[in-house]
Amino acid sequence: MEDEIIEIADDQKQFRSRFIKQIAKENPKHANHLRKIFHISTNGNRQARCDVYQKILDEYPFGSVEREKLLDYYAKIMDLERRVRKFVNAKIYNEKIENENSTATADRFDYVFSRLDQANVEPEIVKEFFNSNALAIFSLTMHPTNPTSLQYTTKGGLPFDKHLDDEDKEFHGLLKILQDLELAGRKKTVEEEVEETIAILDIIYDTSPKVRDQLIESLKDYPSYSNVIDVNRPLIQPSIWAAGDGDGNENADIKALEQAVKQLKQRIKQLYLNDIEKLSSDKTKSIEEKLKNNSYKNADELIDDLKDIPNAKDLIYKIKTFGFHYAQIDIRHNAIDIMETFSHLIKVNNLNDDFLSLSLEEQKKLINQWINDDEIIKKLMTTDQDILTKSSKTAGRVFGRLKLIKNNLDTFNKLIIAETHSIINVLASFLLLKASGNCVAEQGTIIDIVTLSESVKDLQELPNLINELIDDPIYRKHLSYRQKLIPMIAKSDTIRRNGRGAESSQEEALGKVYAMSEQFRKKYPELKNVTVNGYSGGGAALQRGGGRVTEVPHNNGRAARYFGAKTIGPSLLTIQGHQMQILFSPISICLHTLESLVAQNLHARAQTELKPNGEHYVLPRRAPQGHDERKNIAHFHKACQVMRDTYYSFMGELDDDTDKDSGNHNFNQLFSNAPWVSVVLGNLSSRPSKRGGGQGTDSDKITVRSLRGDNPKLLNNRAITVERISAHSGTHFLTYLSVYEGLKSINYDDLHEMYLCGKSCRDFMRNTALSLHMTDFDFAWQTMIGQPRPNKDQIALLAKNFHREKNAKNTNEEILAWLEIYANDVAKLVHKCILNKDPADDFNLQTPLKCGFSNLAQQLTLREESDEFGRYAEADMTNFMNHNLDYILGEHERATLQSCYAAADVVNAPEGGLNIELTRTKIT
Repeated sequence: MEDEIIEIADDQKQFRSRFIKQIAKENPKHANHLRKIFHISTNGNRQARCDVYQKILDEYPFGSVEREKLLDYYAKIMDLERRVRKFVNAKIYNEKIENENSTATADRFDYVFSRLDQANVEPEIVKEFFNSNALAIFSLTMHPTNPTSLQYTTKGGLPFDKHLDDEDKEFHGLLKILQDLELAGRKKTVEEEVEETIAILDIIYDTSPKVRDQLIESLKDYPSYSNVIDVNRPLIQPSIWAAGDGDGNENADIKALEQAVKQLKQRIKQLYLNDIEKLSSDKTKSIEEKLKNNSYKNADELIDDLKDIPNAKDLIYKIKTFGFHYAQIDIRHNAIDIMETFSHLIKVNNLNDDFLSLSLEEQKKLINQWINDDEIIKKLMTTDQDILTKSSKTAGRVFGRLKLIKNNLDTFNKLIIAETHSIINVLASFLLLKASGNCVAEQGTIIDIVTLSESVKDLQELPNLINELIDDPIYRKHLSYRQKLIPMIAKSDTIRRNGRGAESSQEEALGKVYAMSEQFRKKYPELKNVTVNGYSGGGAALQRGGGRVTEVPHNNGRAARYFGAKTIGPSLLTIQGHQMQILFSPISICLHTLESLVAQNLHARAQTELKPNGEHYVLPRRAPQGHDERKNIAHFHKACQVMRDTYYSFMGELDDDTDKDSGNHNFNQLFSNAPWVSVVLGNLSSRPSKRGGGQGTDSDKITVRSLRGDNPKLLNNRAITVERISAHSGTHFLTYLSVYEGLKSINYDDLHEMYLCGKSCRDFMRNTALSLHMTDFDFAWQTMIGQPRPNKDQIALLAKNFHREKNAKNTNEEILAWLEIYANDVAKLVHKCILNKDPADDFNLQTPLKCGFSNLAQQLTLREESDEFGRYAEADMTNFMNHNLDYILGEHERATLQSCYAAADVVNAPEGGLNIELTRTKIT
C-alpha cells in the first residue's frame, strides 16, 4: 500500500474510533457491534464477513429502533470517513502540485502565468484574456439530492470539515452533536434547499479574498502581468438552482422564488454586518445602521463608506463579488411548460385560441408581430394572474415567476429552457419576458437565454438551432446587448436516453457551436465581441469521478480546437448535491476549487485563441510524437456512435409512457427488484417524483408497493433515479452497457493509441474503470435474485441462454448472468485501452483500475471495505421487501433504509476528483 493511502487509512480509522467511543458512552451494544463490523470488514473471506453482518442484523429486527440506530451511526461513520479521505487527499494533492517538477496542471495561477510568460504573450493580451475568461462561473444545484438532513449538513457535516481545517480544534463536543443529529428524514422544502445551498455559499464567501491573495502572490513573479491585471476584479460568479429550477417541480412556485430572494439578501446583509462589526472605526456604527435600514441604493454606496476604513479591503472585495444579492438564481423551465404558458397567455388575452396547433412558421410570424407591437405588450402586461392560473396552473406559475425578475434585477441573469427543440421556444420566452415587464433586445436587458439540449437528437440539431437564432433579428439584437451565447449541454439525462456513447455527441455539439462563432461575428458586426460560453451539466465523466471537475474548461477548449474554433469564452458548470460539499468544504478545499476554475478558464482561452498568424498563444498539449491525434479522436467518436446505436437497439425510445414496449423488457423485469425503496427515500428533494413514487413518504400507512409500484420501469425515470438504482443494485450497468460494441468496432491494437490521443477518451475509460471496480455481482444476486451468486460455470451457462432482443423472454438469472459476462468483456477492452496489455489469467472487474490507477483503486478498496456492511444490509432488506410488497414501512423502517442509502451514496461520491492520479505527470 502506498504511503499516502496508509495516511488516509490511518486518519479515517482514527476518526472512526473516536466516534465509536462517543457512541459507546450511551450505546455500548451498538458501539461493540460497530467495532465488530469494521474489524471483520478487512477479512479476506467474504462469506465470513457476510456471516458476521447477518448475525448482527438478526439481533436488530427490521423496523426496530435498535436497527435504525445502528444504521444511523454506521452511515454517519461513512460520512465522516468520506470527509476525512477528502481532506487528506486534498492536502496530499496540494503538496504534490506545489512541486513544479512532479506535475503539470492548470489548476494553479502560477502554472498558467508561467506558461503565458514562457510563450512570450504580451501583457495587454494577457489582460484581455484575464478580464474576459479568468472567472469561476458555476451553479449550485440540489439534485442529485444530498441525502442527509439540513440540520445534519449545516450543524454537523460542514462544521466537521471546518474542524479538519483547524488542527487546534477539539472534536469531542462536535462528535456528540453528530451522534444526536437526525441523519436524514422527511422531504426537503424548497426553502430548506435554499438554506442548504446558502451554507455552501457562506464558505465561498469566506474564501473569496483568499483567491485574490493567491492571485496577488502568483503575480509577484510576473511583474509585467502584475502591472496590467486588476487583482481587485471579482473572480467568482455563483448562482443557485434551488427555487429557480421549476422544471418538473411544481413546488418551485412564485412564493418559493420570492422567499429565496429574501433568504439570499438577508443572509448577505448579515454577513456584511458581521464583518463590519470586526472593523475598528468610529464610522462603523453609522454604516451598520444604514445597512440595517436598507439605506444603500446599491453596493457601490456601501463600498464608498468603507474604502477609507483600515483593514476593510477584504470586505470591500466581498461586496464587489456578492453585491446585495449574494448569488444569482437561475430560472429553469421545460420548453413544454414555456409553450403551455405562452399559449394560455395568448388565449386569455383573446389573441389566439389554439396557438400550439399552428405550424412553426405561423407561430414564428405571430410572435414576431406581437413582440414588436407595444399595444399588445401592454395588454399582456395587464393579464389577470388569477385568470391565467385558472386557465393553466403551469402558466400561472411560470408567468408569475418571470414577473419577479424586474423587481430583482441583481438576482436574475439566466432563463434556462430545458429540452429546447426549436427557435419558437426561445422567441416565446422573449415574449413572456417582455409581457412580464422585463427588457428584451434593448438597453437594460439582463437575461441570458440558455438553450439546454438533453437528447442526442437535440445535440445534433444544436448548430442548426444556433444558426437560426443568430439569423433572427430579435435574438440577434438581444445577443448584442448580452454579448454572450450560452449553450447548455445536459449530461446525465442524455446518457439515460442514449447511453454512454452520447458523451461524444455532447462534445461534438459544443465544439461545433464554438467553431461557428467566427462565422457569425463576421456576418453580423454587432456580434463581433460575443463569446460562446459552454455550460456543462453535472453528469459528465469528470463530475462522476472520471477526472477533475475543474477541467471542464480544459475539455471544452479541446472540443473547440478540434472543430476549428479560434477562441473560447469562459465555461460554466453545475455543481450538484454532494459535490458541493466535496468541492467547497472546508475553506482549504474551497480555495483550491475556486482557483482551479478561474485558472483553467484562463488557460483554456490562452490555448485556444489564435494569433493573427494562425498560431496559438500558448501551445496546446499534443498527442505523443508519432501518433495522429485527429484520426484517433475520430476513432473515439466512431466508437461512441456504435455505442449509441447499440444502446438504442437495447432500449428503443424511453420517454413514451404510453408505449408498453418502452425501454427494455428484460432490464425492467430484473431491476424491478433493485433497491427502489431506499433510492426513493434517499432522494427526498422538493421535486415530486416523476413516476409517482416517493409520494406520501411521511404517511404511517405507506407500503413497499406504493413507493416502488408493481412493475417499475427503470429507464422511464429521472436520470438521477436511474443512475442511483444502477449503482445501488451492485451492477452499475449503465456505465458499461453498449461500451463493448463500441470498442470492438475499433481495431484491437489501436485501442491504446486512441486512449493516448484523446482526453475525452481517457476520461471515459477512467470513469468506466472506476465503475467496474465498484460493480459487485455478489450483492446484485443477493438483492435482485435473493440467492447466492452461482459459480463461474453456472454463470456462463445461464448467460448463454440470454437473448438480446429487447422484448425477448429471459429469466432474471439469465439476465444478471449475461450482464456479468458482458461487464467482464468490457473490462478487458478497457484494460487494453488504458494499459495496452492483454488480460492476465487472474483478471477481474477491478483489474483495469488496479493496474492503471493503483492509487485510485486502493482508495476505492478502502471505501468499499468500510461500506460493505451497509450494502449487505440494503441488499438483505431489499430482498425482504421484494417478497412483501404490501409490507407497511413505518417510521423506523424508512429511517433505516435512508441511512443505508446515505451510507452508500457518500461512499460513491466522486472524491477521486481530488486525486493526484488525475493530474498529468510533468515530463522531465
